[in-house]
This record gives sequence, C-alpha cells and structure tokens, in this order.
Amino acid sequence: MSLPTELEQARKEIEAIAKDYGLDFFPVVFELVSYKQMNQMAAYTGFPIRYPHWRWGMEYERVRKGYTYGLQIIHEMVINNNPCYAYLLSSNTMLEHKMVMAHVYAHADFFKNNQWFAHTNRKMLDEMANHSVRIQRYIERYGEERVESFIDICLSIEDMIDYHALHVKRYPPEEENSEDPEAPVLTVPKLPSKSYLDKWVNPPEFLEELRKIRQRKKQERRKFPPRPEKDLLLFLIQNAPLEEWQRDILAIIREESYYFAPQAMTKILNEGWACVTAETLVFTDKGVLPMREIVNGKMEVQVHDGKECRLICDWARFPKRKTVHIRTKKGFELEGSQTHRIMMTDGSWKQLSEVSVGDKVKLVGGQNLWAKSYFTLNWQSSKRTTLKHVAELVGVNLSTVIRYRKGRNSIYAERIEPALANYERERLQLSLMFNRRQKILVPKKVDERLATFLGYLLGDGHISEAKRVVGFTNSNWELVQLFAELGKLLFGIEPKIYRDENRWRVNFYSQHLIDFFKHLGLPTGKAARWKTVPSVILLSPKPVVSSFLRSLFDCDSCVSDNGITFSTSSEKMGKTVQVLLTNFGILSSRQRCQDGCWQVRIFGSSVATFEKEIGFGLKQKREKLSQYIRRHRWFKAEKWEDEIVAIKHGLADVYDITVTTTHRYAAGGFINHNSFWHSKIMTEKVLKDSELIDYADRHASVTASAPGTLNPYKLGLELLRDIKERWDKGRFGKEYEECDDLALKESWDKNLGLGTAKLFEVRRIHNDVTFIDTFLTEEFIRKQKLFVYEFNRYTGAYEITSRNFETIKQKLLFLLTNLGRPIIWVTDGNYRNRNELYLWHQHEGVDLRWDFAVETLKNIHALWKRPVHLETIKGGRKIRLSVYDKDRIQEELL
Repeated sequence: MSLPTELEQARKEIEAIAKDYGLDFFPVVFELVSYKQMNQMAAYTGFPIRYPHWRWGMEYERVRKGYTYGLQIIHEMVINNNPCYAYLLSSNTMLEHKMVMAHVYAHADFFKNNQWFAHTNRKMLDEMANHSVRIQRYIERYGEERVESFIDICLSIEDMIDYHALHVKRYPPEEENSEDPEAPVLTVPKLPSKSYLDKWVNPPEFLEELRKIRQRKKQERRKFPPRPEKDLLLFLIQNAPLEEWQRDILAIIREESYYFAPQAMTKILNEGWACVTAETLVFTDKGVLPMREIVNGKMEVQVHDGKECRLICDWARFPKRKTVHIRTKKGFELEGSQTHRIMMTDGSWKQLSEVSVGDKVKLVGGQNLWAKSYFTLNWQSSKRTTLKHVAELVGVNLSTVIRYRKGRNSIYAERIEPALANYERERLQLSLMFNRRQKILVPKKVDERLATFLGYLLGDGHISEAKRVVGFTNSNWELVQLFAELGKLLFGIEPKIYRDENRWRVNFYSQHLIDFFKHLGLPTGKAARWKTVPSVILLSPKPVVSSFLRSLFDCDSCVSDNGITFSTSSEKMGKTVQVLLTNFGILSSRQRCQDGCWQVRIFGSSVATFEKEIGFGLKQKREKLSQYIRRHRWFKAEKWEDEIVAIKHGLADVYDITVTTTHRYAAGGFINHNSFWHSKIMTEKVLKDSELIDYADRHASVTASAPGTLNPYKLGLELLRDIKERWDKGRFGKEYEECDDLALKESWDKNLGLGTAKLFEVRRIHNDVTFIDTFLTEEFIRKQKLFVYEFNRYTGAYEITSRNFETIKQKLLFLLTNLGRPIIWVTDGNYRNRNELYLWHQHEGVDLRWDFAVETLKNIHALWKRPVHLETIKGGRKIRLSVYDKDRIQEELL
C-alpha cells in the first residue's frame, strides 16, 4: 500500500536523516491502517494473521476498549522482519506519523544489529502465516474444541524456555568414548573357583541371568535427561507421549516464544533507542510552588497553560546546563536552558538562546489558580528532656535512671544509655528555665488572621533572637493597635506598647513565638534585604494570600497620582509580590531605586483590580485609592506584553514539567513551553516550530512513569543519555572511578566526544540485564531518585526500604533476569523409575504463587500423562508439590 504524497516525503526525509546519524536498518515498509485494523494487529502482537484461538479476541477487546475510553494509545507497531513492517494509524496527525517513523527506524536498526536478535527468523511474517494454516488444518481434522483446549495448555507454559539457549553452549560436547547407557553388557565377573569346578560354580545360565540383571540396573541408573534441562517445551516435544499434531503445535508455540524472547529481553534498551531554573514560581492547584519542588516531588498538580488548567504528567531535572536569563522592561525575569521556549506576542515560540533585546514577549495573568484548602500547622513548642521523661521513654522507674546515672549497673543499661545521653546533651545546651517559658497559643492552620499578622510583621516588623522579641514599629496608631490586638488574639500573649519619639513600638517577648516564626521560615536579626513571602502563604488559598498582601501593602505602600507604589529592601520580596499580583490579574512594573530599594508599581486598570481583589485595610489608604479610581473615569486597555531589555548567560540546574494536551504552562509571568534516536531525529531535524508543542506532549505521555511502575521508555532513554554524556565527557575508566573529589567528578569533562560511538556499541552487544549491570551507576541512581519500596503489612502502606545503590541494582536485575519469571529446570524424566517428571524451581527469594503453580503443573501433567513433581521453597521450607491427576494434588515437606 503506497503512502500519500506528503507522508511519503516525510518518510524519505526521516530515512535519510536516520542514515546520516549512522543507523543501519532493514528496508522498512509502512502501511496506513484504520484504528480497527490497528487494534486487530495489536491483538495479534503486530502480525496481520495468527493461528485461530480465542486469546486473540480477548486481547482485541482489551485493546479496543482501552482505545475507546482513552486509556491507551498505540504509538507504534513494528515487526522484526526483513523487510520490517510498520503501521501508521490513519487518524493520526502528521506530527504523530513523523514520531512513529523516527521511532520505527531506530527499532529497525536495533533489530538488525543487536546480537540478541541475530538468531531470530527474519521471515517471521511468512512463518506466522504458515503456523496459521497448519493449525487451521488440525482444527478441521480433529475439531475446534480439542485443538483449542490443547493450545490453552501449551500457552500456559509458553515462557518455560531457555532464553539464552541460542547464544550459549550450556554443556561441553560429550566425549566420543563416553559410555553409552544403551550399550549391552557383554561380560560379567565370575565367582572365584578352580578351573575344573568353573562349569558348576559359574554355569552359563547363572552368568546370563547376572548379565541381564546388570543390564537392567545400568539402564535404571542412567540420568534422564543427562543434565538439568531448562527448555521444558523442547523436553516435552522430544519425550512426552504426544500425537504428531500435538507435537507440531507445541513446536509452533515454542518457535514463537523464541522469536519474541529478544524483544522482551531488550525492552529497556530498545525502547530507549527544555526547562527553567529551580526557583521559578508556578501557579498550581496546591499553591504557588517553586519549579524545583514540583519536579523533585514529582507532584501531580494542575497548572495553567494561559487558557485553562492542565495536569502535569512528567517531570525532569537536568544538572549544570547553560542558561539564559532575561529581564523585561516591567521587571519580570526568567532563567532557563538555552533550548527553553517562551511565547512571543504574536503567538510564536522562541528559544531563550534566540531572543534578543527589543523582542516582545507575552505575559500572562488572571489565572486565579490557588490552593484549595488552608495550610495545616503541626508545630509544637519544644521542651527540655527531664529524667522523668527518660524513665517514661525507657519504661523503667525514675529511681532506676537516677541510680544508673550515679554509676550503678542496671539490666536496662542498653535502653537507658542513649536516652540519658540525649538528656545530658540538652542539659548542657538548654537552661534549667527552658521548660518554664511562657506558653503560647499555636494556630492550627494558616488562615486570614495569621496571614494578616505575617503581612504586618514582614512589612514593618522584626524578630530579634538576641533580645528574644517579636516587634513592630510604625507611626500609624491604627496599624499599631491592629498588630497588637491580632497578636494577643492569635498567640495569647500580652504585648508591650510604648512611644519611641515619633513612632510606636509593639513588642511580644516570647522565645516560643520566635521559634514558631522560624519554623515558618521568617528571617531573624537584621534581615530587611532577605525578607520574602513565606512558603505557607504561597501554599494557601486566595483569601489568605489577599489578607497577607493587604497588610503588607498597608505597611509598605502608598497611593499617589501615579497609582500604588510598594517599596521593599528585598529584591526577592519584590519579585515574588509582582508574580503573585499577576495571578489576581494585576499587571505591575518593578524597578530598583537609587537608594537600593525595590519598588513595585501598579497603575491604570490594574489599580481597580487591586481594589477589588486585595484592597487596603487602613481607612486612609482606602480613601486615597477610591479617589484615584474616581479621577480616572476610564482606563486604557492594558497589554499583557513586555519588551526584553537585558540578557545574560549562566550555568545552573534546570527543571521541566510536561503538561497534558498543550504542553505549556504559566510561570514567572511568562507562558513557557516545555527517547533517544526518535527524540534526537524529531527535535534536531524533523520538527517544525508549529509541531513542537504537540510533539512534546505526546513524547512526554510515552516517557511518563506511573507510581509503582517501571517505564522501560523512560529508564532506557535516561540511561542512554547518561551513557552518551559520560563517554562524551570522559567520565569512565580507572582515573575517574578512583577520584574521591565529588566536586571534581561533577565538573569532569575531557571533551572526548565518544558518546555516539559508545551508543552504537551498546546497541550491538547488550540486552536489558547486561545493559543495567554494566552501565547503571550510583550517580545515575541519585540523579533519577530511584529507590526500592515494599508493602508494610503492619502499617498497610507502601514504604521506601532502601536507597542503596547495590540494593536498587540487584532489584532491577532480579526483575529482568529470566524476564522476571520463575526459573524451572527438568531434573528427572524417570523419577523413581516410574516415568514420572521431576521439576526443580530455582528459588531466588520469591515464593511461587501457589494457585498458579498448581494449575500449571496440572497442564504439564496433561502433556506428560504421568505424575509431575515440583521441588520448591514455600514459606522458607522445602516443599515437593505433586500432581498425580487433575483431582489428586499432594504437598510433601522435604
């Protein structure tokens, strides 16, 4: 089937690019199919025809429903054949067709050059059709129910093959002069006798009987099979009492299992075949969060794409990347990787490396996306440990602790010692009066009242640990009264209010209060230049944020003919306030004054928005704000756009998120744009600017990892990227491994440029197990934040059990070895000389699922037609599970 002209041109372009990169693949035949045809071939494991069996219909229904309900999308389908066949979904967009083509050429290169595919049938498309015809004939001859039931039995053991049999010689060839167990016994030892008595002592009849006995015992002693056999299917084909048609069907199942085995063994490696800096603020439905927290916590939150809310489905962090920092005329700033894209005023996208001074970017505001619930506080005032506390903690009498502290022995010494050591340490650090401090009320949540108090405190307040005081200084008596009354109401402490020349001071004396505010992240001492909006405010609902900004502006802003001006000594406070205002739909400008302070100015229609959304608490400022608005009967429409006035370059860790559908998100006041070979081909050569958003969205949906699952696309892609970076920078070999300087290793770069060559070597010789075993490093584990988790039956929750490199690596290798399936060996085909089959389970620390084991043994029994035994370990004990017939199952403790 020929492709449409546009699609054929894209195919030729991608094929040429793939060859330029050095990929070497079989010819690829693309076919355009409907979604029904795609579902059918997906059910048939990629082939257009398979042998008749009900499993294909069941699989078709699963795929069809998954597609219908939007639970899954078939991104690609390619057959390991010569030529390779690949399918394109006719309803896909041109971008999706390009993605599939790029990915298919990478797969075709892998099929052709990886040694684990070297022994697969390259004409499997024809062979599958042949299998279908043969089984159809058996159905016509022996009946559908009989043949289908036999196939059911065969499929239950289809994975009991030796996955490495085609690539290794398990046993050395037998010696030519080795004894043949079938060779007849020709001579037997005679009883000692005199020659003239020999015919009576060793009569011929006796010797013949003795020879027969020895012959029989020799045959009984022979090992069958001579060595443990891992390929159970082959053993059954050769030795089970099957009819010829049954033997042929079992051989078909085995052949197909060996064909698909390399694809399962190289899923991670085969499937493997833009961002902003950490502090960029992103509006989410969980509050205003720094990009670093979203990515590091892999938070599944909603963000705003400039038009509506979207869910984050993927996260990424890239250390030490070259960055571009831009600043606009209004003071908005953004730093991101050179390839990070932002939206321009005409709706187009530009990489940060491509923007110039004078370019105009689109700003975004009015999302009104806030946290939905109050932030809960769990802080408690600390207490100094007493000897009574030590006794209660250990579970002994106070007198026992006192005696032990004086040097007396105790049978509880091991329990008392660590608790007593903690007591002694606190005794040296904390005064005897520590537990007599004045208690305070502690708010249970960050509500509007606490937010108002924090706004006053960060506006005109201070926290002094040296004087143990939380203070507030202002010349406005109304503000002083509000701060004092609110503090007394919230914390239950009586403030001290006094006049200091032309201003008022309010002081709360409480170390517990200071500790509480330190817990909230407020700075102490002379910290005017380091103040910022507390994270508990950023994680709060809109009314709480409004209350905070209202009290903050009551302290540090003024209203004039030029609108509202907020002043602060802290650059970070100014930046954060400006970004927060955009979420209310308030556009502002930020600039530095000659005295070093920063001003955030609001004017025009945004002043009216400020009055509606935030407003002032002070009556005097409310009146001035109303006068400003009344004097302006109408406001000129604001343009949410700005001009870039400064650009500088740097180096920093960068973070990225993937947003569903549109793959864009609002952060820092801007609209931001968010697999190895197919990714490289698509992003560097094929994509048009207009296709980038959709590509990133679809690519991210493929690489996203659901909780508790291992995504082979993601793991393979990231590990291949890591290999390329390591060999490009020379981060391998004895010198690098023996380097103990972490800072030096982090900046290690010898500019070797060997990454691409190493990737081709990896592609040629590795499967998933060797890939992980050889290239997984402790640095990679840390970067990807991998860990091992298990279900805790006591707490009823999944818990992280280890972050240790060796533990994680062994867990991965365990999951991949033998494709994660039990390893079963045939050890005896003539057990107890009764023609019974004896199997041995190579226990690797995980017990068999018992109901599955029983049903599988029943099916093996149906093929062997004699009792079948399986030796395994169950609950730490050696067990033999025996199936004598379908209704007689026996377990025996060994």
